[in-house]
Amino acid sequence: MSLHLTRLRVEQVRQFRQPFELSEIGMGLSIFSGPNETGKSTLVRAIRAAFFERYRSKAVDDLRPWGDSAATPTITLDFNFDGQPHALVKTFLGSKPRCDLRIGNTALDGAEAEDHLAQVFGYGFAGKGASKTEHWGIPGLLWVEQGTGQALREAAAFAREHLHDALQSRLGQAAASTVAASSGDAVLATLLAQRGELLTPTGKPRAELDEAQQRVATARADLSALTALLQTYQADVDRLSDLRRQHTQDAAERPWDALQAPLQAAQSSLQALGQSEQQLADAHTRHGQLEQQYQLLLNQLDGLARQQQQADQREAAHAQAAQQLPAVDDALRLAAAQAVPAKAVSQAARAALLLARQEATRTALAQQAAAALDAQTRHQQAIAQADEAQHRLTALRQQAHALPISKPALDALRKLDRQWREAVLQRQAVATRLQFTLQDGATLALTSAGQASQVLAGQGQVLLVEASTLDLPGLGQLMLTPGGHGQDDLARQQAAAEDGLQAALQQLGAADLAEAESRYSAQLEAQAQIKLAEQALSLTAPQGLDRLRHDLSDAQAKAGAAQQALAKLPSPPNEAVQSTQAAEAALDAAQTLEDAAIAAFNRATQAQASAAERVAAALREWSLASAPLADPGRVQRQADSQQRLLTVGSERDALAARVAQIGAQIQAARPDIARQDIARLTQSIQQLQQAHQQRAVQIQLLEGSLQLQGAQGLDAQLEAMTGELDRAERRHSELSLRANALALLCRKLEAKRQATLARLQAPLQAHMQHYLQLLFPDAQLAVNEQLAPGQLTRRNASGALEGGDFEALSFGAREQLGLISRFAYADLLREAGRPTLLILDDALVHSDSARLAQMKRVIFDAAQRHQVLLFTCHPEDWRDMGVALRPLA
Repeated sequence: MSLHLTRLRVEQVRQFRQPFELSEIGMGLSIFSGPNETGKSTLVRAIRAAFFERYRSKAVDDLRPWGDSAATPTITLDFNFDGQPHALVKTFLGSKPRCDLRIGNTALDGAEAEDHLAQVFGYGFAGKGASKTEHWGIPGLLWVEQGTGQALREAAAFAREHLHDALQSRLGQAAASTVAASSGDAVLATLLAQRGELLTPTGKPRAELDEAQQRVATARADLSALTALLQTYQADVDRLSDLRRQHTQDAAERPWDALQAPLQAAQSSLQALGQSEQQLADAHTRHGQLEQQYQLLLNQLDGLARQQQQADQREAAHAQAAQQLPAVDDALRLAAAQAVPAKAVSQAARAALLLARQEATRTALAQQAAAALDAQTRHQQAIAQADEAQHRLTALRQQAHALPISKPALDALRKLDRQWREAVLQRQAVATRLQFTLQDGATLALTSAGQASQVLAGQGQVLLVEASTLDLPGLGQLMLTPGGHGQDDLARQQAAAEDGLQAALQQLGAADLAEAESRYSAQLEAQAQIKLAEQALSLTAPQGLDRLRHDLSDAQAKAGAAQQALAKLPSPPNEAVQSTQAAEAALDAAQTLEDAAIAAFNRATQAQASAAERVAAALREWSLASAPLADPGRVQRQADSQQRLLTVGSERDALAARVAQIGAQIQAARPDIARQDIARLTQSIQQLQQAHQQRAVQIQLLEGSLQLQGAQGLDAQLEAMTGELDRAERRHSELSLRANALALLCRKLEAKRQATLARLQAPLQAHMQHYLQLLFPDAQLAVNEQLAPGQLTRRNASGALEGGDFEALSFGAREQLGLISRFAYADLLREAGRPTLLILDDALVHSDSARLAQMKRVIFDAAQRHQVLLFTCHPEDWRDMGVALRPLA
């Protein structure tokens, strides 16, 4: 059956220093929203502490408000369960910790109350220190802390026994006994332990079986090595016989001597070819020398021809430069004549501009003097207005100072008044109610301590908070003493609150809160008027009266300075004067013409100088190029070079034919083949001799090795090793047979146990499948032995089935499946008559919009059978849940 939490009240718990209450909490889904640090997780922590922590525990110091070591955190919970109203009040720390539990008309307190709740709700307490996850049982499974929605297997393991009890209650007594027998089967545990002595959980050999297997492997390896050694010995005997026969045959035949004659013939042929190759090398050298002489003669004749060509070119260049010089001189004379009138026009335009600027200055000074006089008048008016605004502002400030009361002081007074009223209401709530019905005309006198007598008549009721006396005419008196729980504490709280309120009123000089509120409103009105006056003063004198007076003095000084400057200007001319812009434009045009004439003159001067320099340079180059032609021996050297060129060319061509002839003869003799024959025959002789020597060495080594192996008794060792292998194989066979038998028995018993567990898990599987279809249609989520989610099987985008373990899913998917599993646990517990309450602290923050929409359907469906308290800092995500969101801030 569902647990219905109706009210939660905390006081002096973390940020809730003052009492904070969530009342009228409805059945089904309730959503509490607020930004970070508004106390959502604190309220969840308070619920957990009220159930999980012993009231005398000292390990709950985290409940205290920061910096308040004297605080005594108090948590009050009202809830309905099993048709009975429950009220739990728990106070931690301090000198008087307490725990009170009222169930209907039954009252429990202390450890008795805590143990009763632990038994009903399915959890336990820590033996020492703070409560931990392993003690939380069913509530630890259903109450999801912030950021732990995906961590399910540990919580399910700690609640496993309680879930088993609920499942067994559905299966009936027979099935329950079967489950109990299978879960505690000592035979299976013994067999598993014995199997564990020989096999690992994965079926690999271990301990004695592993040692036996290793002994068999070692014996087989040793036997194999010994057999190979014996085979090697027999092969070495045969090999020694072959080596001795081959060595004797080579010593008698000496096959390397038959290769000496062909080797000497090849060496003689190669020596003759070497002489021809030397002749060819000498001819190549001489031919290269002749080729170099021929090229030098050609270069000498080309140089003489180039000297004549350069002299002719320099003569033509000099003539061309001399022809261009007269035209350049004429251009220079024309540019000089054009520059003189352009300069005169520019000087006249400059004088006109000076006169125009003088008259423009005169006009500007006149305007400045007029503007300064106008500013002087405006500043004088502003000073008069600012003086008036300043006097009004001073009067308003004096009026505001006559009503001194601050916002913090008023807030503190309001808080004290509220505390006093709450104390009065709390005292009245627990006061003794005196209901009376009197006959017409009958009256009774009621007198309370410290109060005037009160006449009771007709019908009504009176709340008695203090000891009172009721006069009964003709009968005597009734002494009425209120006996409500905590009446004295409430009276002291009311007196303390009233004393604090009166002290604050006296400090502010007010009769009551209404007078203080009135004075504060008047003060606010005065402050508003002051702001208006300050704004008026700032508009008139934004920078103050001193600045206005400084501006007035500055305007007066500017007016005087402008008038003095006008007096110093020369008299205006009689004729009309151009504007400054026109004079500047005329000067710019004249200067442009002057600059263009000067630039043209400069270019002409530079061109004339360049032309003269080109003529001089061409004459110098012509003289230098003509000097070598005047040498008297130049013609003879040219004739001698031509004659030597013919002689060297003829000798070079003849030697080239000789080189070709000798090269053809050497190529036909193939010296490379002769060298290969020498190398081949030499290597063959060396190889035959080396092989003969190596056989002699091998014969000596084999003889020594065979003598050593023959002394070891390999046949006897092989027989002993065969016996050792037989014994090891028999022992290994015995242990293997035992291990296989134990493994078979364990599999049979575990299969029986799994069949029983399948019956046990079926109800939970059905509830889980109900919710899973809302998130993943056509998916299957298996439940393992620990009653926790196991393998998830679903169809991928292509329609094929795929599976994966719960722990291998993404963080968001594990959180979603974790909540679905908790809802299934809650359905199962509800059917078993256990209390269920689901608390979700900032759950599903890692879900995308599509998954979140599906999970909302899951939560809404679960809320039809259980009370679900959802705390969130994202209220915009939960507005479509069909319930009103309750803000905490």
